[in-house]
Amino acid sequence: MSRRFALILAALLTTTSLVFAACQTAPAAPLLTDPKEILTETVVSLKDLQTVEFTGSFTGTVEAAELGGNFDLSSVKLSGALDVPNKKARFSLDAPTLLGTNIEALLVGDAAYYKIEGMLAGMVGATPGKYTKAEVPESSGEPMTDPEEIAKAVDDIRAALDELPNAPTKGADEKCGDQDCYHVTITATADQLQELDPTGGAASGDVTFDLWTRHSDRLPAKLSVSVDSPEVGTVGMTFEFRYGVSVSVDAPPADQIAP
Repeated sequence: MSRRFALILAALLTTTSLVFAACQTAPAAPLLTDPKEILTETVVSLKDLQTVEFTGSFTGTVEAAELGGNFDLSSVKLSGALDVPNKKARFSLDAPTLLGTNIEALLVGDAAYYKIEGMLAGMVGATPGKYTKAEVPESSGEPMTDPEEIAKAVDDIRAALDELPNAPTKGADEKCGDQDCYHVTITATADQLQELDPTGGAASGDVTFDLWTRHSDRLPAKLSVSVDSPEVGTVGMTFEFRYGVSVSVDAPPADQIAP
């Protein structure tokens, strides 16, 4: 996947930092049919995000001879949760087939703590079995409150969608648990990725990006990314989200923190 294509996709979910906490709650909207509007409203819906919990799973095998062979991704799992107003978060990655990697990370206020197990710990200088503490810089950005600036941020999202090599497509609506969901797909071939990033940063493979968005509040329910490359094989990542959950995160005890 090219750096530029990845940035375009990431912008669909991260641009909401510009409009976070800046819009008032609107009445229930009619059903949408335009996939670009679905994607735009999905991004804007995150302005009201309070708490979210997510899980991730992987499929496929990565061919990496330079690292000693192929790596089965089917056993790799990740999970996490975020409490936005209280600045708390937790994240874990268990990847036994990727050099025995296990990562635990916590965010409590202005401090972050991470613990890494496996060969990766030695590569980054982490202390096995101990958390490393890091200060989190205070953000200098202010939430946008000017309606004209909010409208411009929405226009920026639409402009990013217009830069995609293929227009997003809307599939049949589906159930996401007990929610009705829109299903929008974005695709790009290896050649299209190369055109987006002719400097050589593009992977020689095709990419498919699927997003399921809840009818009720336009929040993303599920996200899936698949990469089919002759260089590394076919791999997939799927993330599912739950909202309005209780998020409990505390700093680790002092004896579990590396000096």
